[in-house]
Amino acid sequence: MLQNVCNMKKQSDNLNLYSRSPEVVQDCTKIDTRTKVVFVLILIVIFINHIRFDKTFLKNVPMEPFAEPIQETITDGKPFVEKTPVGEVFITPIADYKLYGRVYDKHYRPSRLYLASVYPYDVSIGFGNFKEKEVYKAVKVRMASTVSYLSWSGPTWQNHLSQYYSNQDEMIHEFTNNHLRPANKNVKRGIQKLKKKDIVYIEGYLVKIVHNVKDGRIEKGISSTSRNNRETFRGDNGSGSCEQIYVTRIVSRHGDFR
Repeated sequence: MLQNVCNMKKQSDNLNLYSRSPEVVQDCTKIDTRTKVVFVLILIVIFINHIRFDKTFLKNVPMEPFAEPIQETITDGKPFVEKTPVGEVFITPIADYKLYGRVYDKHYRPSRLYLASVYPYDVSIGFGNFKEKEVYKAVKVRMASTVSYLSWSGPTWQNHLSQYYSNQDEMIHEFTNNHLRPANKNVKRGIQKLKKKDIVYIEGYLVKIVHNVKDGRIEKGISSTSRNNRETFRGDNGSGSCEQIYVTRIVSRHGDFR
C-alpha cells in the first residue's frame, strides 16, 4: 500500500512538472518604446548641435560683433603674482584687450610642461567675415599642442573665400589663436563651457609673464600686440603670433562670467 502511495506521489509530481506554466523569457534584443524615444531624442539633439550655427546677439558687450579687436596699450602695468601647479608666475599687463568673434576650437592642456600651467586653455577664434557661415565652413582648423593650423583648397578659395577677401593675408588677419589664463573660477567655468561655433566675447589683458618653476627653470612669455606689424612682436602667423590673455570676463550663449 505504501509503495502504491509513493508511486501515486511520483505520478502526481510528474503531472505537476508537465502542467507548469511555461517561463516567460524576455528578448533582450528588443527595446521598449520609451527607450527608443529617448534614444531618438538624443540623436536629434546631437544632430542639431552639429549643424547649429550660433547667431547669438551678446548683450551688454562694449563692442560691435566681429569687429577688430580693441586694444589699448598699458605703459605702466604693475606686475602681480599668482600660483601655478608647479611654481609661481609674475604677470604684467601690457594692453587692455577685447575680442568678439566665433570659436573654432578649444583645447585644455593638463600638462605641466612649458607654459601649460600658466595658460591651460587654447581657444582659436575668427572675427570679421568669420561671422559668415560660408567663410567659417570653408576654412579648416587643426589644433596641435599650442599651434593652430589653417587650411583650405584652391576651389574653396575660388568659390567661397575670394568673395570676402582679396588675398589670403586678409583672411589670416581675421583669425586668432589665444592662450587663456582665467582670472578666477567663474571665468574658468565660462571658458570650459565654450563649444565650437559659439559666439564669444573675451575681455582682459594682453600680458607678459615670468614663470618661476619649482625645479629652478624660468619660463618667459609675451603676448603678440600687433596684428600686422612684424617689427613689433609678430605678424598674423608664425612663432610668437598668439595672443596671451589674462581673462577677466567672458560672455557667450552660456552666460556672462566675470
